[in-house]
Amino acid sequence: MEKTLRLFYALWPDDATRDALAAWQFAVSGKKVPPQNLHITLVFLGNQPARIVPELTRILATLPAHAISLKLDDMGYFAHNRISWAGMKHRPARLVQLHHRLTTALQEKNIAFDNRNDFKPHITLARHSNRAGIPDLKPITWHAKHLVLVKSRLQQDKKGTHQQYLPLAERLLTGS
Repeated sequence: MEKTLRLFYALWPDDATRDALAAWQFAVSGKKVPPQNLHITLVFLGNQPARIVPELTRILATLPAHAISLKLDDMGYFAHNRISWAGMKHRPARLVQLHHRLTTALQEKNIAFDNRNDFKPHITLARHSNRAGIPDLKPITWHAKHLVLVKSRLQQDKKGTHQQYLPLAERLLTGS
């Protein structure tokens, strides 16, 4: 039987952005996402055969290499799955273009992915939440430089079972 991996492409925050987002988590209820797991999912690939990781890594290398300046200035709540999130009131054109280039490359290679037409970039702050957060949070400026292919797996430890995200490949984004 072929091994499968649960995969996604994401923008991975630097330590300063991660710390600022962790501070925002105090404003929401529910089970907080561990700070090391905070990210913006660009494309969720779901379960994929392990053998395609090299192709997914090649796709990563073909994407635009421009860093993206993000202004995290919004908090919201997805009631249908009880998620409190951080996001942007205005999506930068470079972020939308990156998402488009990534989905186009995956389609050209006939690689299945979650292809909803409602790309809403966000950072999940808490699950099983029941409120959207509080107003008057100081916006976070994130100069996104790390584009990663990530493996998601369940990890069991003394605290129970939780998601662990492991970057498999990274593309450093440069410039302004």
